[in-house]
Amino acid sequence: PLRYPYAKIDEYDDYMRLEVVAFTPPGLERADDSLRLKTSDEIAKKDINYTILLPVPQGVQDGRSAAWSMSEMDPVTALVASAAGAGLNAEGSLANMVGTTFSEVVGQVNTALETDRATVGNLITGQVASMVASAVTGENIDLVARETGLRINKNQQLLFTGVTGRDFNFGWDIVSRSRKEAQQVKVIIRILKQAMSAQRGGTKTVKGLFIQSPDIFYLTYMKGKEQHPFLNAFKPCALTNMAVNYTGSGTYATYHDGNPVHLNLSLNFRELTPIYREDYFKEESGEGVGY
Repeated sequence: PLRYPYAKIDEYDDYMRLEVVAFTPPGLERADDSLRLKTSDEIAKKDINYTILLPVPQGVQDGRSAAWSMSEMDPVTALVASAAGAGLNAEGSLANMVGTTFSEVVGQVNTALETDRATVGNLITGQVASMVASAVTGENIDLVARETGLRINKNQQLLFTGVTGRDFNFGWDIVSRSRKEAQQVKVIIRILKQAMSAQRGGTKTVKGLFIQSPDIFYLTYMKGKEQHPFLNAFKPCALTNMAVNYTGSGTYATYHDGNPVHLNLSLNFRELTPIYREDYFKEESGEGVGY
């Protein structure tokens, strides 16, 4: 494998392993006899094109997030939604359907509140009219507040809205200490640039009609020959951004053969698939903190 530093790694050394693999599209195959589609992390790893060994990067950290958002639904809207089913089943015209829905809502509100029918009717009329007007005009129109000064109680509830992916930003300070090490660094940078680039002349590009996906990366924190017993695991990643600063010390300086004395390498990865609870029970999550 390519490596920096260019030195032997023993069983007690910690480092990061990057395996470069051709991307395999997940397709439309269903997983586990369910309606769920297979994802990229469930496809067997293909032949490894390159293996790159680098020191554990600066600022090792991982994070998780979940998408939740505040949902609001006022009682009248909830009643309209529940009564709409009965209204849709009403025989006759659209007007009959709307009338059935409105009568059902008025009856439920009056029964629940045991209050003045006229007041309740006016509030419901204003709320439904606001909904209709907003749907027609595309603007938020609140006739209830404008006519009565009252606000419908909007019951708020935080609801789960979906899963999120993870991004990882890694950085390395690289100072080559020999000609051989400098050559390795140059090849590593070139291969990283090459792997993250799309292929214009791939075997599936049909004479320029398509471009083929870049390679993907399998990242692993290692201790010796084994996965690190504590640090987080990764799902397959895409290299989304790469930056190389050839003047790492702020001044341009090279050896006699042109190799930079000091450079900074920054890599930004994004996992191809989100993480689910079941992933923590798989072997790939390792024996440490998991994903």
